[in-house]
Formats: sequence, structure tokens, C-alpha cells
Amino acid sequence: MSTRPTIAGAVDRGLKSRKVLSPVIPNGVPVHGDAARNLQGLKSMGPLRFIARRARAADADAVYTLITHYAAQGLLLPRSEEDVRSNIDHFLVLTQVGRVIGCVALEPYGADLAEIRSLAVAADFAGGGRGARLVRFALAIAKRRKVARIFAVTHAPEFFERLGFARADRRSITEKVERDCRTCPKRRTCALVAVVRVVLPDRAVLSVLAAERTASVA
Repeated sequence: MSTRPTIAGAVDRGLKSRKVLSPVIPNGVPVHGDAARNLQGLKSMGPLRFIARRARAADADAVYTLITHYAAQGLLLPRSEEDVRSNIDHFLVLTQVGRVIGCVALEPYGADLAEIRSLAVAADFAGGGRGARLVRFALAIAKRRKVARIFAVTHAPEFFERLGFARADRRSITEKVERDCRTCPKRRTCALVAVVRVVLPDRAVLSVLAAERTASVA
């Protein structure tokens, strides 16, 4: 009779010895005790859900870490920890099992215009449509707030074009130019591309007409 070890035998021995591997959360950190039992319970319910929501003060550290990671690679504009904390109410986050794995800021420029910026997804969750989900969530929030137009200034215009944005001349977004571009040290060599999406067409037309009237008066 063969005495070679078999998979069935290994499983049987493991069960008898009650040796159970610790569950591991997505960032590779083993968890134990109550946390492990909770995670096992979640796993038994199927794939772990991602939840998009507005950021809270307690999310500031995680948001700052995400932004800093990509800013170090030159893919995002850097933001200080103080800046993130003081503007945390502009952020939306994507979470899984309580961990913030993505963020985006929806920054207002008056009642009819807002900017999508600081879009970041944790490296171990990249490539699964999570960034697109954050942008769609930001668009839904903007529509709820009756914001007419959303813009972004980005290294990846193709990503935004797939989500309904169109390329635009950066100089046409005068609010952005006045707030940030004029004082930016990279303004003469900047390779970023502006993209715009109209969220509420009727309000967008009214905004343009109002701007033209203001310009004619000036």
C-alpha cells in the first residue's frame, strides 16, 4: 500500500490538528481574533463590496497617503497634509472592509463649475474600474448639487474621454487659470490637458451667457 502523501491526507491531517491559516485582508496583512472572524463572515457572503461615500475627518490620513504616493511619481499635484485635512469635505472615497482604497476631490468654483482633482486608487486595487467609479460618483454628486460643468486637468485625457468628457483649451477655463495656473511654477512647461463635461446643459448655457454679459459690461 502506497504511503505517499496525498492532498486528501494533508487536508485530513490539517483538520485533525486544527491548524487554520489566518485570513489576509487585501493589503496582505494577516488578521486574527474578532477581526479574522468578521472577515471570514464577510467572505462567506461572497465578493467584498466597494462602497463609495463622502469623506470624513477620520479619512484624512489615508487620503493624504494616496495622494502623496502618486505625487512622488509626478502623476498628481502634491497637497500638504494640512490642505487635505482642511478640505476633507471636498473629497469622496472608495472603501472596502473599512479601508480607504481610492479618493477624488470635487472642488467648487462657484455655483456652476467644479473641478475633479486628486483622483487616486491604491496600487493594489488599480486597473479594476475603481477610478472610473469614483469619477461617476463625483458626477452624480455634482448633478445633485446642480453644478453645470465639471472639468479636470490631467495626464490621462483618454481616461476622462471614456467617461464623457471632451478636451478643451485650458485658457477657456478662466476660473482655473486665475486660481492656480498663473502662479504655478510649471505653467510654461505644463503638459496637462484640460477636459470638460457638461452635467446640466441648461445651466451650462445660462452660465456661458452670464459670463458673456459680464465680459461685455467690463
